[in-house]
Amino acid sequence: MRYVALGDSYAAGVGGGERRNACWRADDGYPVLVARRLGLDVAYNACLGATCADVLSHQLDALGPDTELVSITLGGNDIGFVPVLIAAAEPGWMSNSDVSIDHALIALRSRLPGLLDGVYAEVGRRAPAARVIVTGYPRLFNGVDCNLATFFSAHEMSRLNAAADELGSTIAAAAHRAGFIYVGVGSRFAGHAVCDGVEWLNGVSWPLEGSFHPNSLGHNAYADAIQARLGEGVAPEDAGEGGSRVIEGPCVPGSAPTFSLPDLLGARSLGGARDIGLDPTEIEALAHQLYDGLAASREAAVLPDPGVAAAAARLNELDAIATARRGEVTMGG
Repeated sequence: MRYVALGDSYAAGVGGGERRNACWRADDGYPVLVARRLGLDVAYNACLGATCADVLSHQLDALGPDTELVSITLGGNDIGFVPVLIAAAEPGWMSNSDVSIDHALIALRSRLPGLLDGVYAEVGRRAPAARVIVTGYPRLFNGVDCNLATFFSAHEMSRLNAAADELGSTIAAAAHRAGFIYVGVGSRFAGHAVCDGVEWLNGVSWPLEGSFHPNSLGHNAYADAIQARLGEGVAPEDAGEGGSRVIEGPCVPGSAPTFSLPDLLGARSLGGARDIGLDPTEIEALAHQLYDGLAASREAAVLPDPGVAAAAARLNELDAIATARRGEVTMGG
């Protein structure tokens, strides 16, 4: 194949359109957009949940001496970014996300460079004539959590954004060691984070797998960045199907988990609230009001009623109380 698309959910189009299969591979995922603009067929091998090990095991068979272009978005799952997001989305009486973030940073600094080196070396071995584009990840947050069922604090969002920056730097360094082309997207996504006026990234969305992934505008931004770096192809507004075919690679979902909302009704939530001095009965009642209201609004395709926002606001007040009582403990990350 002349163009092969490898990587995780960001490369598989998650968040940017309807899934085609268990790997997702939306029609508007950035590899398909790039292929249309360049007039190339694409072997779409990227898959939801993929780690470096998953790419090595399931995504490389389409590479060969005739491969001219490879795109890769990879690395977030290897440091446990989704479990970190899940922990940070939980209220302060359920978890201390600083611990999760610290462990992700340890993996980022100690394990990820070697994992990326291994993948890039194998890509280079199998496709020695290809230009290889390696992309980074954007910052997710603008400092405000506008979603009703998550509890990201300013402190957590700041740390997660800093981790995304460091992840990009680590990926860029590995790409340069391999002689590949690194394409960062941070500057393009500035002003378009979750809860910005024009979002290029989903906040909490349904299906939940699409949460905190690029939407269609975000996938277009990735395609713009890659096309600008390559300096070729037609203008985005002129790019149609272009005769490009999408050739499905093996569909083996990766080993990493997908995003889930905090379970405010579970034993860990109610027990944690009790342990930190909050009333679990109040939290249970508010959680029912929140979840039932969100479910009803999704079913009717309308905005949640004011009672849902009021329940979310009170839960956020309790989150702030719990966080203050727990205190922030980090490992210097």
